[in-house]
Amino acid sequence: MKNTSNKTGNENNATAALAKINAQIEALKQQRVGLAQPLKNRYAELRSELLALELQVKELDPNFKPEPLKVRPQTKIAEIITAHGAPMTEAEILKEIGSLFTPWKTRNTLKKKSQGAKAVFAVKDGKYTVKPQG
Repeated sequence: MKNTSNKTGNENNATAALAKINAQIEALKQQRVGLAQPLKNRYAELRSELLALELQVKELDPNFKPEPLKVRPQTKIAEIITAHGAPMTEAEILKEIGSLFTPWKTRNTLKKKSQGAKAVFAVKDGKYTVKPQG
């Protein structure tokens, strides 16, 4: 027996439709890039203004160190504990952090930053407080 396949026009139609969809996707990607350009320009302007301000502040105060733009876990945890006004358990801190950091990152930060000479947090009876700086 011979295997014969009857080709209908469906394969050509599907290929043409797929090519058309891919062309539309590419056009939308280009449009998206075009929409992002004004935001990129504004970002560059703000960044240069911020750098100029930083240089002016450093001239006035050589000890000035700008805050990082990326949120650090220990800073956010300290803010949460301070805002709460009382010692907090690890579970309460995790609940307040939400999805900003992974639970592992939060636990690891609490563990590392509550030990040693550079400890930021104090832990007593399973509750964390912010150590006074000084």
